[in-house]
Amino acid sequence: MTWQCMKCDAAMGAQIEACGRCGTLRESMEQRIKRGNPIRIRYSTRSLLLAMTALAPTFLLSPQVWQQILMALAIGSIATAVGIFLTRTLIDGIYRGLDRWVGRR
Repeated sequence: MTWQCMKCDAAMGAQIEACGRCGTLRESMEQRIKRGNPIRIRYSTRSLLLAMTALAPTFLLSPQVWQQILMALAIGSIATAVGIFLTRTLIDGIYRGLDRWVGRR
């Protein structure tokens, strides 16, 4: 576990109470929020650009296309559930038939 120094962004171990570079004391989350310095979300520019590039074409789709995509996903999940149920029922029937056939001999 590590914590980030709020002044110089150096990574410090959880057991260390002060930054090794600038000497800033570690603060609790409550103190940071009260001081107006809330938790920072860390992300890299590369991952942000990759996410934006991957999602950009989806904003060009019309509402009708989105409706068709969501409908296809819903129908696909329903069809999968029905297929699993039918397959399980068929396999169960086959095993019951084999048990009866073996039991008759």
